[in-house]
Amino acid sequence: MHIYILLKQHGQWSNGSSQAMVRKLCDLIELKDELVYTQGKPAFLHSNYFLSVSHSAQVMAIAIADQDIGIDLEKNRDIKTDVIDRVKLDEDQPLMDWCRREAVVKLFNDHDYLFKPAPEGLCFTPLEVYDGFTCVLASHHKPDDIKIFHLKEETL
Repeated sequence: MHIYILLKQHGQWSNGSSQAMVRKLCDLIELKDELVYTQGKPAFLHSNYFLSVSHSAQVMAIAIADQDIGIDLEKNRDIKTDVIDRVKLDEDQPLMDWCRREAVVKLFNDHDYLFKPAPEGLCFTPLEVYDGFTCVLASHHKPDDIKIFHLKEETL
C-alpha cells in the first residue's frame, strides 16, 4: 500500500482539488488506468487497485492499495461538545473517532456511517503522516507494508 502525502505550499486544498491531484499523481507514478467517480468516490476502472483521498488545510492524503480502503485526514483541533454529543463521538478521543468514522464513510461510500457503528471486523490503522494532523485508514484486512511518500504540490 502506498500513501502519498501532498503539501500545498500556499493556502489550503479546496473541495474538488483532489481529482486533479489524483490524475497528476497517477501520471507521475505511471499508473495507467481510467479513473471514474461514483457518487464522489474515486475508483480505477480496469485495475485491481483501490483508491481513497482526504484533505485538510494544506495536506492531502492519497492512498492506493490492493484492497478497498477508506482514509481520513484531519488537522488537529478541538471538536465542539455539541458535535461530540450529536454524533456520539468518543469523549476521550473525539478527533480520532471522527477520523475512523469518516474513513468508514469513504470505504463504503455511505455517509450514514458517520452516525452508525462500523461493521464488525474492520481494521483501523492510525497513520503518522504529518505533524499536527490525525489520519486513519479503514480496511477489511490489516494492510501489509504501508509506504508513505511526502510530495510537494509542485512535484505534480
